[in-house]
Amino acid sequence: MCHKCKKKQKSTKKFWIQKLPKVLCLHLKRFHWTAYLRNKVDTYVEFPLRGLDMKCYLLEPENSGPESCLYDLAAVVVHHGSGVGSGHYTAYATHEGRWFHFNDSTVTLTDEDTVVKAKAYILFYVERQAKAGSDKL
Repeated sequence: MCHKCKKKQKSTKKFWIQKLPKVLCLHLKRFHWTAYLRNKVDTYVEFPLRGLDMKCYLLEPENSGPESCLYDLAAVVVHHGSGVGSGHYTAYATHEGRWFHFNDSTVTLTDEDTVVKAKAYILFYVERQAKAGSDKL
């Protein structure tokens, strides 16, 4: 709503981050409310495995180092199923440069192509400096 004329109009909501975390968790809105139902949004969302640059979301980007805004994907949570009250969750995660798929008690080795094709629900990114320089997050 326009603050001057008090009329509804198209708008964009934007926010800035003051300080980026070591681990960035992006939760994608996968469910849409209608009048009486909550439906799953099954649209594929493209996401990078490496080099997610968060600099443009910083309040003061000039105060950040060149690597401190870059993130590499560490894990992906996927919801399988058609609704909110039903379905199944699986996850992909990387360890020592290899990707694994976790499905209940089964863990299988997978590849990057499979990971980037997943319909992500939650994405976990690790700051590049933190990942390279420390085991403690």
